[in-house]
Amino acid sequence: MYDSMALFTGALLDALIGPNLFVPGEPFLIAAGFQLHQGVWAGVIAVLLGGLIGDQLSYWIGRRFGRKAQTRLMNWQPKTRHPIARCRLLLQRKGNSVLLFARLLGPVAWIVPFIAGVNNIEWRRFSLFASIGLLLGVGQFVLWGYLLSYGIDAFPWMSDMTLFVTEHKQSIVTLLLIVIFFVMAKKFQWKDIRHWIITEFTHRK
Repeated sequence: MYDSMALFTGALLDALIGPNLFVPGEPFLIAAGFQLHQGVWAGVIAVLLGGLIGDQLSYWIGRRFGRKAQTRLMNWQPKTRHPIARCRLLLQRKGNSVLLFARLLGPVAWIVPFIAGVNNIEWRRFSLFASIGLLLGVGQFVLWGYLLSYGIDAFPWMSDMTLFVTEHKQSIVTLLLIVIFFVMAKKFQWKDIRHWIITEFTHRK
C-alpha cells in the first residue's frame, strides 16, 4: 500500500502537464479509497492536495509560457495535438462546463488546466470550477477503491452482472458493433456509407 507521500506524488504527476502524459493517476486514487475503507483519511487528503497543486501548476505554466509552451508540447508529444485542439474548441463553446467536468473527459483532462492558462482564463474562475471538478474526478476513483476493498462478494449485484456479461458476451459484442455502425453512419452520412458498400460490392464482383 502506498504511503501518503507516494499518493500525493502520484496525484501531482497525474495532474501536472508533461508528466501526466506518462503517469496514470488511477492506481493512486484507488489506493486512497482502500485506505479510506480502513479509516485512514490521510490518503484522500494527499491525492486531493496533489491534484490541486498539479492543476494550479499546469495553469500557471500555460499562463506564463503561453503559445510557445503549447507548440513545444505538441512537437514533443504529437499525440497531444488532437486533445489540445478539442480542448480549445470546448473551452470556447462551453468553458465553465469543461473546467468543471474536465477530469471526466478522457485524454482532454490531461491538458485542460494548461490550455486554460494559455487562453488567459481568469484564475478565480478556473480555480473555482477546476476545484469542484477535482472533487468529482478524484472522488469517483476513491469511491471505486473504497467499494473494491470490500471485495466483489459483498455486492451480489456485481457478481450477477459479471455472470450476465460472461453468458451474453457474443450478444453484447454484436450490439456494440451495431451501435458503432449507426454512429459511423450518422457521422459520415448514409449516402457515404451506401457509396462505400456499393463500391466494395462492385469491386468484389
